[in-house]
Amino acid sequence: MRKLIFTVTVVNTVLNFMVISLFMADEVITFYNISGEALFWGSKWFFGIYAIIPLIISGAFFVSEIISNKNNKLDDDEEEKSAIDDFLSGISTKSDNADMLLTWFSAIISWVMSGFALNNIENIGVIMPSIIVVILSSFVIFTSSLYSGGDNAKLCGISVKWLENNKEVAKRSKRLAMMLGVTSGMIGVCLAAWSIVVNNNMPNCIAVVELVVMSLVVPMLYSRLSLK
Repeated sequence: MRKLIFTVTVVNTVLNFMVISLFMADEVITFYNISGEALFWGSKWFFGIYAIIPLIISGAFFVSEIISNKNNKLDDDEEEKSAIDDFLSGISTKSDNADMLLTWFSAIISWVMSGFALNNIENIGVIMPSIIVVILSSFVIFTSSLYSGGDNAKLCGISVKWLENNKEVAKRSKRLAMMLGVTSGMIGVCLAAWSIVVNNNMPNCIAVVELVVMSLVVPMLYSRLSLK
């Protein structure tokens, strides 16, 4: 699992640096005061720090997994297949979920900060609705990963009576909830960014609706209808 997370993070970091290099002005806002107003300007490469942090985090976890595998004399090919199978099935260990939480959170922060610089926003108060949507989308991504396993009677962190004695339906529902949760969270982040570009809060409103429907309503309906 950690190898997969690290690979995705490498791609994310490369894309982030490409955006900084090609689209960001040479001098941009680097710090804001407590009121959300621009405080300091500096080189665009300052935002490379935010881009590298997710890579450092996922790299550290990946290296620790390699060391652990060597100590336990595990077969590398079998371990890799197991990690990918776990990811596709929506089931992963708590430690892997913690890795994803830290990595994705830092990755999202890097893109948010780059977004501020790209748009030369001198007061982040004007885009507060978009910031809230990004936070909400991130929360959905994180919780979808956290609740992908565990108690059969819980779906999206909510106790569901009809899943108590239906292990197979619960497994499929959790897998769907994780995939839709991560997807809807990513869509939410994109809509929040688009809201800033067009200077209109309609994409933010759409984001909130799709987050609720895709990450909660659809998995619940699927789990209930699958019993018939």
